[in-house]
Amino acid sequence: MVQRKRSSCGLHLVNPDRDCNSCDLPKKCIGEGLDKEQIDTISSIIQQQGPIKPGEAIFRMEDRFRSIYAIQSGTVKIESALDDGTPLIHGFYFSGELVGVEAVGDSHYQSDAIALETTWVCEIPFERIETLCIEIPKLQQEILHLLGKRIRYTNRTIVQGRYLSADRRFLLFLNDLYQRKGEIKADGSRRVTLPMTKGDIAIHLGLRPESLSRALSKLQEEGVLRNRAREIEILGDNEGLLSCVWM
Repeated sequence: MVQRKRSSCGLHLVNPDRDCNSCDLPKKCIGEGLDKEQIDTISSIIQQQGPIKPGEAIFRMEDRFRSIYAIQSGTVKIESALDDGTPLIHGFYFSGELVGVEAVGDSHYQSDAIALETTWVCEIPFERIETLCIEIPKLQQEILHLLGKRIRYTNRTIVQGRYLSADRRFLLFLNDLYQRKGEIKADGSRRVTLPMTKGDIAIHLGLRPESLSRALSKLQEEGVLRNRAREIEILGDNEGLLSCVWM
């Protein structure tokens, strides 16, 4: 595992006084809904790591499972490989989301967590979380909610998605990505920046790169989106984006 700067000062990027209470993430990771005293307790056990450069690992497959990680800034992909070397990408995660939760209940991580851009994370020792869940029941509820959300995403995008055509499979992925990371520009356009490559998206969706390329061309011709190198602009009615997946 790549060695990185670590600190026990709590959550921060540049400001050394940053902690869970002053974190400006849209959601406060596992601290959402807790009172100040409870958040202070969580903040006291967190260790900040970064900067993690693109291509570096937060953890590697078969590393001993000790912690989960909240992404403070940046993007992380979770990947592994089949026995024959075929790559698998299980998901992409952004600011305010957790990685490492898929190892809960196991002794080792079963995948690699790789930074796709310069990333900072907050390491949360899991054995401390277990103790805190006893003391703070609401924390346990939030973690279970996050685990359930992860399962629903996998079921919707991977399990159900495998029965869809390549273009509909991508739309399902794009809708989820827009909900998590999309933005409305000053000109009113709705865009999603892609920190991952199109090749990574194809692997994640179980598609060949050429199949994804054809699907993007088809959707662009239909006026659903405008495909750029590292950005997708959503055209027309965004509310109808998901409904058209099942047409």
